[in-house]
Amino acid sequence: MKKIALKIAYIGTNFHGFQRQPNLRTIEGELIYTLKKLGYIDDLKKSKFQIAGRTDKGVHSLGNVISFITDKEVLINQINHKLPDDIQILAKTPVRYGFRPRYALMRYYRYMFFEENLDISAMEELSKLFLGEHDFTNFSKRDQKTPVRKIDNINIIVPKNKINRDIIKYKPIMGQSIKYKLEKNKKIAIGNYDESICRNLAIDDYDESISRNVAINDEESINKKVASQDFDESVSRDVAIDENNESMNLSKEFLQFNQQRMDNFNSIFVDVYGESFLWNMIRKMMRIFLLVGKNKMDVEEVEKFFNPKEKFNIKPLESENLILMDTSYNNINFKYDDYACERFRRYLIDNLFNYKMNHSIENNILNSMEKILSNVNYLKP
Repeated sequence: MKKIALKIAYIGTNFHGFQRQPNLRTIEGELIYTLKKLGYIDDLKKSKFQIAGRTDKGVHSLGNVISFITDKEVLINQINHKLPDDIQILAKTPVRYGFRPRYALMRYYRYMFFEENLDISAMEELSKLFLGEHDFTNFSKRDQKTPVRKIDNINIIVPKNKINRDIIKYKPIMGQSIKYKLEKNKKIAIGNYDESICRNLAIDDYDESISRNVAINDEESINKKVASQDFDESVSRDVAIDENNESMNLSKEFLQFNQQRMDNFNSIFVDVYGESFLWNMIRKMMRIFLLVGKNKMDVEEVEKFFNPKEKFNIKPLESENLILMDTSYNNINFKYDDYACERFRRYLIDNLFNYKMNHSIENNILNSMEKILSNVNYLKP
């Protein structure tokens, strides 16, 4: 018997959150069903099945973590073949029996804004205010037993800016792991990114690079086609703040398409790092970032939200823009699987092309409707 930890990626759009719920499609429900079906676990209690965090409905992930005890050799791509395409395991590592994924050294979240003309300078000033320990009672449920949390770092990235864009241009979508070490009980960053995952990594479960056939063992193979699926603010007083191992290198078509997407959307990334977060905490923080970015609130006004004696109703922003990028642990290094990363990347590419096609069709219809409305005789011979 051994304990294994798996790093999970998923697109949260079509799930009712991570935590399993009766008669609803959830990430945890799909994982447990698949692991039981393949014989990796039987009884959840005996297998000590545990998770790092329960993301809300619509939230995506490249770095959530689960762990369990099993007597079988864990083959990532065997599990991925049985999982739906919008959930995939990217990496694994053996862990000690006392390991509990909930107690992470660092969690890294990214929130994406698509609004025009945000005041980046004001948002950067605001980010400094959030750093360190604060009472986040007003940023979650008010009955939290331990509302004090520490934000280790906040980075604001504007990909439309050429300097920032070049920084992220050649990094894969997944695997942007931050390395930390403990020094006198403090977390010290020892590198921005530990490696370009999915690039020249040894494939331990499989001996071939990218093909549509996945070798499960010497006697059988699985052929699986990657399917493509469907993947303001109101401010009221109260403050209702609604507001080469011949594996695979980064594919050129992905990089080109990724760059094209960044050129077509004015996206802004807000990356938040901390050991742990309260329920809805980041999305409520992002509401404040949006208000400050739109110059509807001054940075000086934000300090009052850290006072638990004052009650503020801050409405969380949309969950669909939030990604759990990574979860890191002290002295634990996950081994990413090349094939699994590439498979999930191609699933994302397929979805993005479908979105682009649908966008073009609907945009064409919209343009035609505008012509019809401006001239009722437009379609007449």
